[in-house]
Amino acid sequence: MNRSVPRIGYVLARPPGLTETFVPAEIRAVRAAGATVEVFVVAPDANRHVELRRAAVRLLRRPADLPADLRLLGLPSRHDEWSSLARGALASAAATALAAEVDRFDPDVLHAHFVNLPTAVAVLLGHRLGRPVTATAHAADFLLDPNPVALRRRLSRLRHLFVVSAATADQLTDRGVPMSAIPHRIVRAAVDGRLLDAAPVDAPPEAVPGTPTRLVTVARLVPKKGVETAIDAVARLTDDGHSVRYDIYGEGPLRDDLNRRVTSAGLTEAVTLHGAVPHQVATTALAGADVAVLPCRPAPDGDLDGIPVFLMEAASQGIPVVTTAVSGIPELVGPGSGWLVPPDDPVALAAAIGAVVDDPGTARRRAGVLLTRLRSEFAPAVQADRLLSVWRDLAGTGPTSPIATPGGGHR
Repeated sequence: MNRSVPRIGYVLARPPGLTETFVPAEIRAVRAAGATVEVFVVAPDANRHVELRRAAVRLLRRPADLPADLRLLGLPSRHDEWSSLARGALASAAATALAAEVDRFDPDVLHAHFVNLPTAVAVLLGHRLGRPVTATAHAADFLLDPNPVALRRRLSRLRHLFVVSAATADQLTDRGVPMSAIPHRIVRAAVDGRLLDAAPVDAPPEAVPGTPTRLVTVARLVPKKGVETAIDAVARLTDDGHSVRYDIYGEGPLRDDLNRRVTSAGLTEAVTLHGAVPHQVATTALAGADVAVLPCRPAPDGDLDGIPVFLMEAASQGIPVVTTAVSGIPELVGPGSGWLVPPDDPVALAAAIGAVVDDPGTARRRAGVLLTRLRSEFAPAVQADRLLSVWRDLAGTGPTSPIATPGGGHR
């Protein structure tokens, strides 16, 4: 194939949710850059039991596919490895279900976001249809993978691996993935380009004296987001006489625990958990904030953020950012573009928020630096160019170009 316009088939686990706005942002940018894109969804039904039943039916119709697919993915077929067998069976069934549809689209390259199930399905499809496969690794998609051997085998089947940060590449190395043997480069999880287009030319106006300082977090309520640390920091700020209003947007398993924490700290007038809201509502709320707060931390089960999209969205609005120096976050927010504190440290977090409030001039300057950084490194068009430089090489639809790796060399 040597078409002038590359055809890219995206393989996604499910339609992007509220916390994955970077996926449609990337797809829009890739299309705008001249590629033809079709999206193939592995599990369109949110009910996992429904999907498993469908998978079982597909496997019964084509039982011969499963052993070969398991071998390709490096998964055991022994009955004592039920969890790995179930994951492999789901990937095999999904590939069977999607193969004809993908073949009709006739992609030059198949690309998956997240290197767990979607990448397994893309690898099987690529093998069946004779197409090169690429994937983007984030964080939890491999950090929580219970089978590092299968992870390494899956990634070894890729023609190219994209990582959202240099930290991601290091984390994969720590998981035993031979990154020196896998062609890879950094492609950021992009902020929504429409937010950048609407970004303020000037920093937001300073807070009106005498009004509460408005803090905002938009995140899933899970351990790695560290929202409990932010609530403890608000308690310290109010004890020190600061007038604070903290709005938390998002849903998750920790919501009841966080509500109890708010109540026990006597913060019901200062802190509100709004639950899940449409993305536009959260974006509007963020635009009216004085400080964007997200004290990320490693979760007890090993889960970890890559570079949270919320921080990018705050940067696009010119909102000062207070966060933590974990994972890839310092690749977006540096000392001169925001405030970085250690995780699980409400004292340091409260001090950083206080610094934003007490020195609005510095806060505005740092927010401006962060917005510039966002436009130069995290804009969707930048990511689309990086992706297409690889995909055109793989598809033979354009001139080759050197591909920079996180270590600074070329592949």
